[in-house]
Amino acid sequence: MSEIPRYLIAALTVVMIALGYTRAGDQPLGREELASIQEATRVLAREVEFLQDVVAEQSGQKEWSLYRQADAVQANIVDLQKLLKAENSRKALYEAFDKLDRKVHEFLKDAQAPGPEQRLLRRLAARVSAADEELHYALFAKDASKDRAKQLLERQARGLSAAARQLDTTAGYALAGIQGKGVLAAELHKLAEAAEQFEKSLASGTDRPLLLKDFAKVNQAWERAVQGLGKLRAGDSMHLIRAAGQMDRLHERLFRLLGADGERPQLILRA
Repeated sequence: MSEIPRYLIAALTVVMIALGYTRAGDQPLGREELASIQEATRVLAREVEFLQDVVAEQSGQKEWSLYRQADAVQANIVDLQKLLKAENSRKALYEAFDKLDRKVHEFLKDAQAPGPEQRLLRRLAARVSAADEELHYALFAKDASKDRAKQLLERQARGLSAAARQLDTTAGYALAGIQGKGVLAAELHKLAEAAEQFEKSLASGTDRPLLLKDFAKVNQAWERAVQGLGKLRAGDSMHLIRAAGQMDRLHERLFRLLGADGERPQLILRA
């Protein structure tokens, strides 16, 4: 038998490596993963539309500009939705999402303007931001690449900090004047501070041991908070309970992404 020429072996090796890279880095989405992304995309579209409806009821150059920006975001959402099919690869979806995500961030930067008269607009923009983060998580949660994993952790930390602030703000309204709930309100405020510090540590590139130490503070604050939240009944404040549920979901994700030790404190509500 004659030997295979070296140039042919080299060529075959390159082809095999390329095919292996394609299979590993450009796999189609599974059924459950695809359904999760589709739902997160619908939620984002709904939140953008709701903000757009509110903007349309106001007058002014700024509002008109925001309305047009929202239209552009919706167009990018439609582009992504068209690609949400089992046969499409992650690469195509990633490209469509990155384009959408840039539009969303530009839109939110203009929507989150200072001033007391813009309070409603900022709250609606925060809901759009949360929906965008949920879509990002649904799309990239199973991507093990270093850059995407780092980005996922940073964005979930940002979402955790926002959720903790919102829970703190909601508690200020929901628990005001209720006897015996001052301790819970104080614990939720400490939770918001710990989550903000964790977000800052992660953004500054803190090494893993110190990062885990900062997350341990979040963990401890959440453990104290769930003790008080667990005493609430469904009729006490549905708004507060829903905000706590969002906080619990984000805490669970980060606990898992960081590989934190020990048992995670979970939110368990009374029937």
